Amino acid sequence: MNDDQITTWLKAGRYLPRFMRDFHAQKDLFKAMHEITDVSSHDMARKVDWPTGHCYVIDIFLWFMARRGYTLQRSPAKLEFVDLQQTIRECGERRAAMFEEALR
Repeated sequence: MNDDQITTWLKAGRYLPRFMRDFHAQKDLFKAMHEITDVSSHDMARKVDWPTGHCYVIDIFLWFMARRGYTLQRSPAKLEFVDLQQTIRECGERRAAMFEEALR
């Protein structure tokens, strides 16, 4: 792959897993991660809100690594992992319910 091909591949987001290529899906992922993870008890992470983390991880870290040939991928281990899509969906439903409750 020459430099132009790599740049095109990066700009298309092909270095990301399919479900993370959509900006709105990325936002939902980072919101869910921030809700579920106790960020406030981590000395350094408590300073990072979900939008900052989102931009840094996707636009800086993963882009940097992909430019060097490394990509994020699902583990091939035959274990019962927590379903990521279900986690994101449940967090979205909780946020929607809280928003709806606030409007009442």
